Amino acid sequence: MKPPLVIGICGGSASGKTFLKDLLIKNSPAGKVCAFTLDSYYLPRDWQKKDSNGYLNFDLPEAFNTQKMLYDFIDLTSGFSIEQPIYKYNVSPPSLEFNIIEPAPVIIAEGIFLFYHKEMLERLNTKVLLDVPFEIKRQRRIERDIRERGYELPEIIYRFDNHAQDSYNTYVLPFKHHADYLIESQEDFDAIYSLLLNQILAY
Repeated sequence: MKPPLVIGICGGSASGKTFLKDLLIKNSPAGKVCAFTLDSYYLPRDWQKKDSNGYLNFDLPEAFNTQKMLYDFIDLTSGFSIEQPIYKYNVSPPSLEFNIIEPAPVIIAEGIFLFYHKEMLERLNTKVLLDVPFEIKRQRRIERDIRERGYELPEIIYRFDNHAQDSYNTYVLPFKHHADYLIESQEDFDAIYSLLLNQILAY
């Protein structure tokens, strides 16, 4: 049996990881691609760590159920179906709902800590890093958190500047050299998107 092609998309908060993943899946034949999203493995709100000012910090590796995440990723990339938790940001108690993810010829994994976990990094065939300018990510995060999460502007800015950017510098940038493709601009995005889509279609 042919092993799956595993594409990994890594980057900081609001860098465009999910957008790229969704665009690739949308333009691929039905059943050709399945997605593995690290955000599905967030621990519930009550289990998250607080910073020195009392704000919950969701931008740490410890914010995730790492054991289940790694087990599921290894199983899926080994050809087994998994029960992936349904992502419900900032919810406590944890959701007991799951999606059954069936293996596919191509697996797209995406998340901030994708390259940080050695067990995941070594299973990626193609590695993409979105290294988007700070101000662009910050503005995207503001718009998203107001629209989808109901946060107030001062809290959004605080979390991004003190949590998300620090996480990016600590857990993403040190692994930049592992990337096969680096996206730093819209021109990069367009070119690498086309390369990835052709790789998927040809596999």
